[in-house]
Amino acid sequence: MSHTKFDIFVGTTSGMIKGLKIGRVKKENKIKNLQNVSLITETDKVTRMAWGDNEQKILVACSGYKDNKVKIFDTESAVLKDWFSCNIGTGAISGVSQYGSSILTSAKTGEVCLWTEGKGEQLIKTEHNLNRMCHSREHTNLIATGGEENNKLRVFDLEMQKPIFSAKDLPHDWLCLSRSISISDINFLPGNLIVTVGKYGNIHLYDPRRQRRPTIDMTVRDEAWTCLDITPKEKHIIVGSTKGKLNLVDLRQPGTVLNTYKGFIGGVTGVACSKTNPYVASVSLDRYLRIHHIHTKECLKSIYLTSKLSSLVMKSDICIEIGYEDGTEN
Repeated sequence: MSHTKFDIFVGTTSGMIKGLKIGRVKKENKIKNLQNVSLITETDKVTRMAWGDNEQKILVACSGYKDNKVKIFDTESAVLKDWFSCNIGTGAISGVSQYGSSILTSAKTGEVCLWTEGKGEQLIKTEHNLNRMCHSREHTNLIATGGEENNKLRVFDLEMQKPIFSAKDLPHDWLCLSRSISISDINFLPGNLIVTVGKYGNIHLYDPRRQRRPTIDMTVRDEAWTCLDITPKEKHIIVGSTKGKLNLVDLRQPGTVLNTYKGFIGGVTGVACSKTNPYVASVSLDRYLRIHHIHTKECLKSIYLTSKLSSLVMKSDICIEIGYEDGTEN
């Protein structure tokens, strides 16, 4: 087990980080806790996870009542290599990423900080109630932030340490009432496009080069989106909701909700897409990790993990093999 190369890493609300090697059948799945349970405290609740060094490291943001920290695991050995306290800002860590040889974090109170060898420097101060900070893979000097109500989508240049784009309020509705925007998750799409989802069912696609309002303005009634990830297909994303819905969304005009992936009982808390193969992995409050085929909608794997799951990262080149056990696909 110690030399197992894991395909997926998941974080839990209890603070455990688990590595999973997906087998052909259920009995071939390998699951390992990356830390001893006795070392986990109430300050280790996992809020965000991200890859570092081209998937050679796993960055795990942990938040407790009074303390935030970032843990760094080595992907190959699945061993904790380093950790540091994040004592700038309060509230949970809402984003974590690697920026050069340093680590970038954002706090709920709006502080975006750069950490080098455990020492922090505040680069940016945005609004309170910051729900998400997303780092662009294409342009590593850019981040996008957003959160509740007045914390609209903003794009910051880390080198200049100032905003270069700020979203404009949405047009009023047919009753001439203002429309609230809440951002639960953000991601960059190729070509400088940015997509956001929120708790009022909104899915917005922005093109900062064209206009400050979204070019795609979708609302799915009675859904509260919690997370998203981009698929290998251009302008297609996967979104998850508090009601346990997982959907494929086409962001080409006029914007369409496509596939629905089934099997969920609890709300979806995290989603990750393979960058090369048509797979989407998700975790939810029902404590299951599920892997669906994006095109066929088939649930390829469903693994119960005993803990409440909050986030995950998946290898970009993961390949799922399907075997048969007692005549049933697993």
